[in-house]
Amino acid sequence: MAYRKPKQSPGYKRNEQSALARQIQADLQKLGMTQKELATASGMPEARVSRILRSGKVRLTEQDINQLALGLRKTTAERDNLRYLAWPELYEIDKALKRRDGCVFLVNCELAEQGLPLLGSNFEE
Repeated sequence: MAYRKPKQSPGYKRNEQSALARQIQADLQKLGMTQKELATASGMPEARVSRILRSGKVRLTEQDINQLALGLRKTTAERDNLRYLAWPELYEIDKALKRRDGCVFLVNCELAEQGLPLLGSNFEE
């Protein structure tokens, strides 16, 4: 039987790491923590932390970000920076909330310019 390389999913790139994963790696290094220690400190399964760090297909939640922030000993402002790395569109939404312009259309224009997901309605009329 001939030796073959293991199959990878289409579009998989070995060194493709998200901005969130890069930030967490830098924090781990700064704190002298291992991935396993982060998993324990954040109360998350080590496999989930591993998937987040290698930018695997993982659907992040606010709870994930909060747990990671706690495990990495972040302040609320530093936690918010993790949120912005996970969901860049939140940065534009938060800017609009601070401006109090109250217009989803304007926010969507800004999001569209950056190629980010738009705000929409999930309600059927």
